[in-house]
Amino acid sequence: MSEEAYPKYEELKKHNPWKEYFQDQSDDEILRHITAWDYPFIHPKDKEAMLRHDNGKKHNKFVYQKLPKPYRGNLKNPKLVILSLNPGFNERVNRTLFNMLSPEYQKEFIKVSKDNLFLEDGCRIISKDKKVDDVMDNGYWTKQLSDIANVNDSFLDRIGLIQFIPYASKNYDSWDGEDCLGTQKFTREIIIHLLDETNALFLVMRSKEQWEKLIGPEMHSDTHKKKFMYNRNPRCQKLSQRNLMDENALIQDQFQRILDALTNNIIH
Repeated sequence: MSEEAYPKYEELKKHNPWKEYFQDQSDDEILRHITAWDYPFIHPKDKEAMLRHDNGKKHNKFVYQKLPKPYRGNLKNPKLVILSLNPGFNERVNRTLFNMLSPEYQKEFIKVSKDNLFLEDGCRIISKDKKVDDVMDNGYWTKQLSDIANVNDSFLDRIGLIQFIPYASKNYDSWDGEDCLGTQKFTREIIIHLLDETNALFLVMRSKEQWEKLIGPEMHSDTHKKKFMYNRNPRCQKLSQRNLMDENALIQDQFQRILDALTNNIIH
């Protein structure tokens, strides 16, 4: 299939719950809420479950005044999809620094965030504008993917990131929700689509058990189980040879496998 023809992906985008939620909110309105820190960006399909979870926690509550990030990067035709837990939150960066940025960079941040939420073509896991990237995640993924970028910066165009929980938190203890969030049903649709329609590899960085529960039997089916890889230390999300060396390292180097996948069809 050509790079341009992805009919099932385009059909998937039509019932994106995040686009339904944000399409009536202008960029100026979103920006006004973020700078005032006065509006909870929580999807109606998630609200009941998230607030029920927060009521049972004294410290590890989620931050809803920051835009949710269920996913980012290339989810149309990726070669690698990272499965993580949830976005982090840093008061100094996500509030103080953001309010110090020029209106130009603030508006660029909103555009990049909405493009990712709407699954627009050309989204990148790390913004090419470093100021925007710093505001989005404090340069976190810039550091975690530095070993890949040092080999070839264009690899970053072929990577997607999906979070188990789309909402940010300062710390994360555990997710004790009995049922999945409403928006996680769409997350699962994206993953099943990628499993069936692309040759993407999946790297589970955190919360393996939760991902197994959400994705279901497809994760360990004979057709798809070889597409999943796991890092050594779930507390470390560095995409490095050391962190990806598994017990079968002599047979299969996961880091090299990822490099091979990202290199496929790239003209150096």
